[in-house]
Amino acid sequence: PSLPIRNSLIIWPKLTPGSLYSDFEWLKNELERDSKIVVPPLPGKALKRQLPFRGDEGIFEESFIEERRVGLEQFINRIAGHPLAQNERCLHMFLQEESIDRNYIPGKV
Repeated sequence: PSLPIRNSLIIWPKLTPGSLYSDFEWLKNELERDSKIVVPPLPGKALKRQLPFRGDEGIFEESFIEERRVGLEQFINRIAGHPLAQNERCLHMFLQEESIDRNYIPGKV
């Protein structure tokens, strides 16, 4: 059975990359903590973050946004396609809920 994709993935340009990226970080941390799944790495943080004179950290450049979008899409496709991850409550919440309840009770679906 396939899982429906969460609305925020579809409306990516309307969201700030940082807030969505933190949701992916949350999912990765939850899967690493509560399962035996080898979780793939997330795409890296903005390279220009390392340049102190850049106020926006380069996160609003189109090339960076597209590169991150592709990386996050690959990440979630690998997770959603993993037979063990498909039963994790955190993945279902990530994909199906409008907002993440960070006080949820981990477990299987």
